[in-house]
Amino acid sequence: MSLTHPFDTEALYERMDDGNIRVSKGGKVGIFTAEGIHLSGEIREADPQVCNWVNNVPDPDTQLSTSRIAGRDAGEPAPVSHLS
Repeated sequence: MSLTHPFDTEALYERMDDGNIRVSKGGKVGIFTAEGIHLSGEIREADPQVCNWVNNVPDPDTQLSTSRIAGRDAGEPAPVSHLS
């Protein structure tokens, strides 16, 4: 997964296979943990929230396959509302 920083659109945050985050900007690169701690590279500062967001890739095998909102799944009755 990769994401351009919302306030610094030249900074690209990319999740690496080892779970670390590669931040590139203007030909410079830095490697960070998912918490935004600098590991190596010329770029020494990263947004820890964006690092965490880019690294938060849920495992599809462990995710719920159906919605937890009542009435959204086939076969469940629609919720009752006083507005109908």
